[in-house]
Amino acid sequence: MPVTAEELLAMPALGLRLVTGDPAATIRWAHSVELLDPTPWLAGGELVLTTGLRLPRSAEGRRQYVDRLADANVTGLGFGVGLGHDRIPPAVGRQCAARGLLLIEVPLPTPFLAISEAVADLLAQQAGAAVRRTLEHQQRMARAALNAGVAGIVRSLARALDAEVVVTDAHHLILAASPGDGGALLTRATAELGAEARSGSPLGLSVSAGDEHLMVQSLGVGGTRQGLLAVATHRHPQHPDQLLLTHAASLLSLELERPRELVEAHRGLRSAVLGVLLDGDLPAEVAHRPLRFFGFAPTDRLVVLLAQSSSPDRTTTAAGSATSPESPRPTAAQRVEHRLEDLDGRPYLLTGRAEGVVVVVRADDQDSVVAALEAADVTLGVSGVTTAGGLAAALRTAVQAAADARSMRRRVARFGDQRLPALLAQEAVRSAVGHLADDLLAPLAAHPLLCRSLDVFLQHNGVWETASRALGVHRHTLRHRMARVAELTGLDLESAQDRAALLLALLARKLYGLDHSAAGMS
Repeated sequence: MPVTAEELLAMPALGLRLVTGDPAATIRWAHSVELLDPTPWLAGGELVLTTGLRLPRSAEGRRQYVDRLADANVTGLGFGVGLGHDRIPPAVGRQCAARGLLLIEVPLPTPFLAISEAVADLLAQQAGAAVRRTLEHQQRMARAALNAGVAGIVRSLARALDAEVVVTDAHHLILAASPGDGGALLTRATAELGAEARSGSPLGLSVSAGDEHLMVQSLGVGGTRQGLLAVATHRHPQHPDQLLLTHAASLLSLELERPRELVEAHRGLRSAVLGVLLDGDLPAEVAHRPLRFFGFAPTDRLVVLLAQSSSPDRTTTAAGSATSPESPRPTAAQRVEHRLEDLDGRPYLLTGRAEGVVVVVRADDQDSVVAALEAADVTLGVSGVTTAGGLAAALRTAVQAAADARSMRRRVARFGDQRLPALLAQEAVRSAVGHLADDLLAPLAAHPLLCRSLDVFLQHNGVWETASRALGVHRHTLRHRMARVAELTGLDLESAQDRAALLLALLARKLYGLDHSAAGMS
């Protein structure tokens, strides 16, 4: 990407002044030359730096000098004042304006070398940034391959190049495309390839028509063509783009060699690892180790998301695949996984449990993941930030957040936004509330129906109508049950303090199991 004149003008140390021309004009290089006709040594795009020592004395000769530069497609002229000329000759300024050339006044204290170095530094910074972006895209693409195979690589490449991408097998059947179905792109690619399209040998093709650039590359290892990669973009591919294309072709070639059974096995392993972590079967100090195989770093902070379908789903296995094909509607797990695969290869774990679809992502990714999953027709509960060793506890908080989201008729609820659960996240508070739960709820241990009714009553702020509807009972039945609770506990449910104490005790029991009589509270 070239340097703009605006970037040079913004450098106070250079002291440059724009006389005429577009400050957004791009400069490929800054070249100091005092020849009357420097065009044989110019390639186009330069900022020509001169003090005008050899300029003709006549206005016509000076106009011809500018015309020669314009005909050589330079970007502009940097005119040094204070040596050969106290100011820029008017004929030069008028002709630069007429030919659309950039004209910059360079003060005497500014050496031309400083301008050339500034351009070189800016180009080096851009090259370094391009390399970093390329590496980031390569890493995302590798994670996409790990998470979603061919489809993930194609989506990641399409985003990185702002291009249309399609991948086929050896028989030109489309395996993945983004955006769209890839049919039109495949037709163009095979037309350009001609007879080579049906040969089994490796190939490469790059053609341009107008502002569209088409690149086609064969896929496969060992000299055998296993498929085709076609990319169409409306910008001229640069070297970093070629690197990304080559990287994608390598990943895709490996993916096409992988049997489908291996892909499914990896998905099952992802689910099994998360299941073990959620069950708390690994010591906290080693719980993070399996995560490195799925793209997580040991230092990553994690969050748990619980997705519950907003409408009935088919039954799913632990890995999230459907067990009954009768209904065409994808399951919640399938919808969630599809959205996760669209997220540039961000690492994740996913499994299906009785509570819903459980997803673990990096804390830094949670906002983009939540935004994507909101379109998956699910209700989301989001835990607080945790580590691999704390996923089991985080799931309980995500379950509570999901329940709150449903009760508030919202798509998403975050555990950290809830004041009481956030308070209970503190160890000292949990310990104190645990003793409170023992004292207050012990009389209800043998009455699970009363415990459930009390919980719903308090969660609905003691409003008889809404609480009874949530329980599916008449309000008089609920009044009778609350009277029985008051009788057993000796508490006054009309008292705000007693209600608050009961709510804390129930919440602590649900989230952390902090008392010893939880048998009736699940």
